[in-house]
Amino acid sequence: MVIDLLLEGWLEEPVADKLLAFCGHAKGEVFGKRGVRYIRDKAKGFYSVAAPDAPMLVLTDFMDTRAACPPAALQSYLLHACPLPVPYFLCRFAVNALESWLLADRQSMSDFLRVPLTKIPLNPDDEPNPKNTLIMLASRSRKTSIRDGIAPAPEHQGQTSPNYLHTMGAFVAVHWNVEGAMRHSPSLQRCVQRLQQL
Repeated sequence: MVIDLLLEGWLEEPVADKLLAFCGHAKGEVFGKRGVRYIRDKAKGFYSVAAPDAPMLVLTDFMDTRAACPPAALQSYLLHACPLPVPYFLCRFAVNALESWLLADRQSMSDFLRVPLTKIPLNPDDEPNPKNTLIMLASRSRKTSIRDGIAPAPEHQGQTSPNYLHTMGAFVAVHWNVEGAMRHSPSLQRCVQRLQQL
């Protein structure tokens, strides 16, 4: 089945590509990648055009919604367009952020970052700020290219390295294993189950 995508940011696209392929689907049109506010503002319109033969997957970080729980965030995003979810409009939240899903493939992340497996969180969905956890782990990497590609340099004012998206996009495309990650991320597991139900 061809599934359109409404995404919060750039890194969500390679993750969505992996998820669709894992579940036997193909990628349709890609919308968004302009932040959480764009999704919140446009979700109702995209919801209104989603159909059984044109389903849509929405991927965003739960922590950015500032909601008490995913169901409350869903209602906020749909702007009360419909009180009941429908199977062809899949609004899925990475708890607490997309980096939770990446950290959930613990073995691949350990190998990629060159840090001991014991340092990778067992339950990344419980991390308050998974991106900060990933950056902290990368800063301890034995590999210079990993440190430079993820963690910000002391003189750099940003939260991440300028190469962060490229580095993590490469990790997703080459190393990230959906099945392995599902074992440690309930929110990812729920997303995959919904995609498999289509």
